[in-house]
Formats: sequence, C-alpha cells, structure tokens
Amino acid sequence: MKPYVLVSACRNEDAYIEGLIDGIAAQTVRPLRWVIVDDGSTDDTYAHAAARGRDLGFLQIVRMPGGRPRSFTSQVFAAGHGCQLIKELKFDFVGFLDADIRIEPDYFERLIKFFEDDPRLGLGGGAVVDQYGDRIENVRHGSEDSHVAGGVQFFRRQCFEQIGGYVAIDGGGQDTIADVMSMMHGWRIRAFRELPALHLRPDGFAKENVIRGGMKWGRKFYLLGYHPLFYVAQCLRRLGRDPVLVGSLCQLVGFTVASIKSEPRPVSAAFVRFLRKNQMRRLLNTVAIGKRGSF
Repeated sequence: MKPYVLVSACRNEDAYIEGLIDGIAAQTVRPLRWVIVDDGSTDDTYAHAAARGRDLGFLQIVRMPGGRPRSFTSQVFAAGHGCQLIKELKFDFVGFLDADIRIEPDYFERLIKFFEDDPRLGLGGGAVVDQYGDRIENVRHGSEDSHVAGGVQFFRRQCFEQIGGYVAIDGGGQDTIADVMSMMHGWRIRAFRELPALHLRPDGFAKENVIRGGMKWGRKFYLLGYHPLFYVAQCLRRLGRDPVLVGSLCQLVGFTVASIKSEPRPVSAAFVRFLRKNQMRRLLNTVAIGKRGSF
C-alpha cells in the first residue's frame, strides 16, 4: 500500500492527545511519519505526546515558538511547519488530523484504498460526526462531494502541492479553500460516510458570546466568497440548531455587515466565481429533488 504521512497542529490538547496517538498506533496501516506540532501549549500536551512518542518510531514531536494567541492562522502556520519537516520523504498522501478526532483501526487502510480505486480523487476523508452529551449528529450530511472537514483532510500529494498547501485566513476557512482549490484543479473530493470520524468537541461558536460568535461566522463565509442566496439557505436550514434562531440570525447579520463594508477577500475572483457556481448548482439540485441535508 502506498505510504502516507500525517501532520497534527495542537495547542492545549492534553485531554485528547494521548487518545489520538493511541488511535494512530492502532492503525492497520501506519503512517511513514507523523509530525505533531505543539503550537505553544501551556498545558502538558507536549510532555504527554513526547513520552508516548518514544515508543513509536514514526512519530515526531516538535514545538512552535510560544507566546502567540491561538487562531486559525497560527494553526495553518503550525501545519505548514510540520509539512516542511516531511517534504523530503517519499510518500503519496498527506493527511491532517485534529486531536479531538477518533477513528477506527482500519480507517487509513480503507481511505487509501478509495484513492487507489479513483485516480482523480485528490482530497478525501471520513464523514465527521459530532458527539454531544445526548446524541451523535452528522451535520455535514449531503455535502460529501463538496466538503471534507478540516480535522480529517487527506490529500493526494500532487493535489496538495498543486493548491499550494493551506491558506492562512483570519477567522478560519482554510479547509473550504482547500476543497475549492482542489476542485478548481480538476480533482474530485469526497467525504466517505463509510468511514465515520468521531468529533469529540463540536463546540462551534457555542462557548463564545452568541452575537459575537455568530457575527464572526457570517463574516468568515463572506470572506470565503459564499453566494448570498446559498448562505441565506444554509442559515435557514440551521434555524433550529443551538443556539436556536439567534445563532442563524447573527450569522446573517455578520455576513450582511461584511458585504456592506465590501471587506477585501483573501481569495481570487476566479475562486469566488467557481465556488458560487458550484453552490448554486447544489442549491438548485436540492430544491429540484427535495433533497435534505447539508447542501
């Protein structure tokens, strides 16, 4: 089976890091190299990962300079640092895995088989299901051919190098940019429902002030270039999700305010056109056939 490498950017993941390492150690096909980049943790993430790594020859633990606030841009820089450490190795696939993800022992063996069966598959991953106190929920159902969650993105090396890696964007969205850029280069992407990936910390913006958190989410999707009609439809679909009603309304306000301000986007006009064309196709298809789920 073709070799793969993994990169995980972590900060203050002491509660999750050992479980993640145990999950990769149990894989039927282990990575050629796995780099865990500690992004300035103030807890025992590094110590626990380093202690566990002594028993696993494929695992490398490194530190990024501390003192920086945690953000999506710092996460991208940490992931990029990990990529630099493995770029000279001979591998066919590179994956990015968050600390709060749990997968089955045959996850990567099966995932690589999907890639081997489809030479145009450039980006794939499992179907992320969120674990709450009283339920497990797949909120991304229906978007399998257009989005692979950032916590489990797994690239064919050629695809990842063609898109230039991850783009650091204020407020997040690097996974969406990777989705779109992969498709723009002619690659297929797919989140496989046959490969569930359990997400242990699906807090979204629930821990923030609801208004501020919703506004930030709305602004993020404006910056990514979302079509206004598509985003309104998404917010309507999420009205009943916690925080009920208020969350969706705040996201719409954030999107609208950013639109009025005409904030500059970190993506090209060609990117926005491609994304919006794809979104409207998905939206019209959903309306036409009454398909439910995440469009």
